[in-house]
Amino acid sequence: MKFTLKIILYGAIGFAAGYLILELLYGRNTDATLEVIYYWLSIVMIVLAAALLIYAFIRRRKLIKLTNDKNRTMNEDDFDVYSYNAFNIITVTTAVPLVLSLIALAIQTMAAENPWLVGFTIILLFISGFMNLQASALINIIYPDKDLPKPGDKKYNQKLLAASDEGELFIMTKALYSSWTLTSMLLFFAMIMMIFYSFVTDESQIFSIVIIGLIMIISQLKYSYEIREK
Repeated sequence: MKFTLKIILYGAIGFAAGYLILELLYGRNTDATLEVIYYWLSIVMIVLAAALLIYAFIRRRKLIKLTNDKNRTMNEDDFDVYSYNAFNIITVTTAVPLVLSLIALAIQTMAAENPWLVGFTIILLFISGFMNLQASALINIIYPDKDLPKPGDKKYNQKLLAASDEGELFIMTKALYSSWTLTSMLLFFAMIMMIFYSFVTDESQIFSIVIIGLIMIISQLKYSYEIREK
């Protein structure tokens, strides 16, 4: 999974870097050319989102089937590892399509003129959201003996932490800190890329830069507030 995420990250960075280099070498693209690029980019996102949702649906059915199978060949320790990793994979493969379909919808509504494709993307967005909620509910199916909160519970985070043991809390804390650090770094580089993009194409990204900057500041303030000594 880490290897896959690295490939996606490097691919995105490579695409952005290559695009900017082409802009510098061959001049600014026309609006029509950019619309074509954005259009096909949205198509790629839609196809990828649909493929991930199909994969997530298959993995979810398999996981539920194994969970309910009292005669499975796996021992309990192996099944715990399998179910834990499967749950993480299903969570990722339903969360990513949600973001991809939202980006594709933004592109379709602003850069394309195909109402049927916009409608399809909206449907895909709702399916992604539904499957994302279904993925969150899997934890109650996998661990029926634990007093875990249901998705949508107003105090979901507090109840989830209360139901977790020290080992699970350590893993979650380590993972969340790593994710927060990575997110902060990516947002910082995103700001740099937007500044460079604005300079190269003369298309102002000031609003996006300001929003990302505010997110970084609020995130840092929230983190500092939560870890303060009480």
